[in-house]
Amino acid sequence: MRSLSFRFPRLVSTLVVLGGCERQEKPPAPTRSEPAPVKASTPAPATPSRSTTEQELRERLRCEALLGLSGLLAGQKEFFGEKDAWTPDVTRLPTPAACADGSRVPAPDATWLAGCHFRYAVSVAGSTPDDSTFSVRAVGVGGLAEGFTYTLTHGYSDRKLVRVWPSELVLEECHGVRRPEGTPLPAPLCEGASNLKALFTAEKAYFGEKDRFSESAAVVGFLPEPCLDGSRVPVPDDTWIAGCHFIYRAEVSGTAPEQTFRLTARGMSGPVVEQKLTLDSQYTWSPADPGCAP
Repeated sequence: MRSLSFRFPRLVSTLVVLGGCERQEKPPAPTRSEPAPVKASTPAPATPSRSTTEQELRERLRCEALLGLSGLLAGQKEFFGEKDAWTPDVTRLPTPAACADGSRVPAPDATWLAGCHFRYAVSVAGSTPDDSTFSVRAVGVGGLAEGFTYTLTHGYSDRKLVRVWPSELVLEECHGVRRPEGTPLPAPLCEGASNLKALFTAEKAYFGEKDRFSESAAVVGFLPEPCLDGSRVPVPDDTWIAGCHFIYRAEVSGTAPEQTFRLTARGMSGPVVEQKLTLDSQYTWSPADPGCAP
């Protein structure tokens, strides 16, 4: 069976103006002078500018669509891992988050999934595991969301993995932004922490079967998720395996079955460059556990 791995800022910005007072000397007596001629001036044309609030609301909408699409991508990959097929049945996929008050946009019929400001339609093309794809279309409904449409496509074409991700939806621009239901997105460091936990679990499971640990991510079955557009950061050598912004390595010490391991996640791009996390076989973190939710 094939198994595939895998900011909201305040709506109104505050402008603080700092001012000061200085003691003024007594001004000198005025002197007579001829008034300078006054030239007529043409007022600068008024150019409409979008309010910060509207810009930030649009950013929140883009992040909502990103979360909805990435959730459905994860759901399809889980389904494919069990069935070797993609599903057009939206009831088999995770439901996008509602608004904080529980409301959702209307769905035209049962083939759509409704979220807070977007609804989602799913379609599948092809019939064989190695030559089939699915697409998810996110359509904004009402208010500022009206007219926003994003489409994700993922799957296989002639046995080659393909993914087309909307270029306007960038995860790094959403860190600190709250989800539609009000909870914040995890910090960028949590990508590395979550994958270290997954690698830790994979090593322990492998040891349970083989009475030894392994430095090979492929052997223990660990493959971190790429970026949403399918890209991965480069690795310095083949002892590392790449995810989206981090690379990972396992180092094993001792002779089986008396072995220990040390796992490393190193940030390579974006806001986590030069950050490093380690986790050993006794579940000791360095630095301390970032406290990311599972």
